Amino acid sequence: MSSSGETDAEISVPPPLLPLTEKAVWFIIPAMETPLQQILLVRHGTTEHNERDILQGHIDNPLNDRGQTEVNLLGDFLRDETIGKIYTSPLLRAMQTCDAINRYHQAPVTVISTFTEVDLGDWEGMTYAAVKSDFSEFHDRWVVDPAIPIPNGESFLQVFARVKAGVDEVLAGGWGTVVICGHATVNRAILAHLMKIDPASARQFRQRNASLSKFLVLANGRDRRLVIDFWNSVAHLVKES
Repeated sequence: MSSSGETDAEISVPPPLLPLTEKAVWFIIPAMETPLQQILLVRHGTTEHNERDILQGHIDNPLNDRGQTEVNLLGDFLRDETIGKIYTSPLLRAMQTCDAINRYHQAPVTVISTFTEVDLGDWEGMTYAAVKSDFSEFHDRWVVDPAIPIPNGESFLQVFARVKAGVDEVLAGGWGTVVICGHATVNRAILAHLMKIDPASARQFRQRNASLSKFLVLANGRDRRLVIDFWNSVAHLVKES
């Protein structure tokens, strides 16, 4: 688990429903459909808490050196994209990720408070191993039930409900390429809204630090639909020799 860096929130969930890889999952787009909008969904780079498997949630940690390198590589990868706008969580690690991407674009930035990571309540600041030990029975129920809130924190369904307004704002913002800088749990909730996936199933999609996922809004005549082009790619973090 520590190599995944998924310590913002939920980590130990059942196996994925789809064959996910650390690079990308690709979907076929019919030739007659025209992409009207690209939504690039990014998870923030690595923090010290991520590396140490400490749950951070609302703890406002900065990126560490590894994380800053990751987001700089991501920014380099997106350098030639025509980015019209960036939406970001207000937490520092997401804002720093936004800045690294935007250094080539100077696109307008909108901070969306509802894209803040899940409130981990009593678990914030604990290692994930300690959570599984100290809250063993509760943890096992929480893993499979998105309606169960963390003690003094949020449930996945509560996160799913609060991100809706932000997702609607992104979709209503016009065509072009936009970026969302978010978090592991929040990005899964955004996925559920965009693709109309059951929230319990959306929790099973992996999110690596500094990963990139792309959604396309397609047009076929007057019809509009949204598809996943790829999910959870970290190919940009591999330096070419």
